[in-house]
Amino acid sequence: MKKVITDQGQGDEPTSTTPLKSKGKGRGKRKNKKRAKEILPLWLELPEEIWPNILQRLEIVEILLTAQKVCTTWRRACKDPSVWRVINMPIGSQYFNFDKRHTYEEMCRHAVDHSQGELVDISLAFYATNKLLAYITERSGKLKRLSISWNYSKLSLVQVVQKLSLLAELSLTEIVITREGIEALGSYCP
Repeated sequence: MKKVITDQGQGDEPTSTTPLKSKGKGRGKRKNKKRAKEILPLWLELPEEIWPNILQRLEIVEILLTAQKVCTTWRRACKDPSVWRVINMPIGSQYFNFDKRHTYEEMCRHAVDHSQGELVDISLAFYATNKLLAYITERSGKLKRLSISWNYSKLSLVQVVQKLSLLAELSLTEIVITREGIEALGSYCP
């Protein structure tokens, strides 16, 4: 059931996918347009404070590429920094493509910017670079968890961890790191 806004006010009326029938050629069209000026789905009437919770269930790539383009309500909700507190851009995403490394780095930067300093958890993959990690570190003073996987470039993780005073968890999977690098990281991570 959809909410129909008419000239008389609001009311719940069932809607159909078939167009309204007119009473002959040219008659009744104006009346039908007035009666059903705007048909709104009921989900648009949800309180604005629950939209971030709903959007957080999507992958960041989905929010950046599709969700914020659905309607103005979703676009406004996508601007809420609480949606971007956790950034997870997994390799298994349907949008992921190893040939587009710079695209994912750019999307990650946009997501970090949308967080407006509220980022607390981020998971990165092969597209993580020293430049991207520096960007995240400068803009994410509240970061508590950093996860990097499938990355074979030499990352300056010690410098990153030194700057993230609230970091409580560092997860490194399938990355290149020396024994000395692990020991140095251990001295900065609780």
